[in-house]
Amino acid sequence: MIVSRRIPVLAYLFLSCLIALYAFKFHLSTLVDGIIFNNEDDPTPFDFALSFQLKPELPDELPAPNVLVLVTTIASEFEMRNQVRKSWANYTSNAVRVKFLMGIPADKQLPLIQKESQEFNDLIIADLDEGYYSLASKTMAMLIYKTRYYPDTKCLVKADVDNVLILRNYERLCEEAVAPLILGKCDVSRTVLRNTTKWAVPEFVYSEPVYPTYCSTGTYVLAGKTVPQSLIKEAMSSPFANSLNFRKLSEDVIFTGILAEKAGIKRRHINGLSFFEIPEFFCRNGFKTTYSTHLLSDKNPVKNFYKLMKIEGVLCRWWDPYAVRRWRS
Repeated sequence: MIVSRRIPVLAYLFLSCLIALYAFKFHLSTLVDGIIFNNEDDPTPFDFALSFQLKPELPDELPAPNVLVLVTTIASEFEMRNQVRKSWANYTSNAVRVKFLMGIPADKQLPLIQKESQEFNDLIIADLDEGYYSLASKTMAMLIYKTRYYPDTKCLVKADVDNVLILRNYERLCEEAVAPLILGKCDVSRTVLRNTTKWAVPEFVYSEPVYPTYCSTGTYVLAGKTVPQSLIKEAMSSPFANSLNFRKLSEDVIFTGILAEKAGIKRRHINGLSFFEIPEFFCRNGFKTTYSTHLLSDKNPVKNFYKLMKIEGVLCRWWDPYAVRRWRS
């Protein structure tokens, strides 16, 4: 009798959990469709004649770099930018230049930003409002900036301030790349998520079940002087030009996937880029090589840069020359 009474109770609990799970998924669905994306799209056009309220002085005596690294940031991330300057961006090469790009700061932040700009000469302020769903607009600002001020530079490296890079490897990667080409971690899932995460996309924004091949982790390389121009041209004739919903899609999907596909630019996956603080490496000429990590919880560029540097130059063993491995020390 005791067992027979427990069975209905367990069944009831299971059914209740199942109902709660579906209710939560429905809540996420309404959250995605009602807040992030709007059924009535905002057709405000993107300003492709974008202005820059602040930009670094360009030294006349130096030739154009082969690699321009533009790092997305916001005004309040002063400490993160300083750590980047002290770590991975502290790379001495006339072939590589690193700049930070942000949207319009709040009025109270302007004095500090102006002081920082005078000290480091590496800040770019695009005439854009800040916000998580303005990331695609900020990436477009990078393409415009590169096209306008660095037309002869071969490679544009897009990075987020919470990426950590080994710049000498990116410099070599650019030298070896046969343009036009986009390089990065391009073996990621292409399935369009529906109603499950903050990246969920309703069908009225993007109807296809899968994205074109694209490159993720926050950093990728646009190899070829005219690749930014090609992406801008495709954006002008795509929903990017007049759909706020479209511009809320993940920026890597838009630029390295949808627009790159339209422009006929190939994407090539390279090993050695990690989604996490734990680096990945591959073996090149018998030695471990890595490109970048993405800081999810440990927002310390200096510490994680030295974690990457511990891998560089270490001899590969017989068991790991052909596959990506994780370094856990």
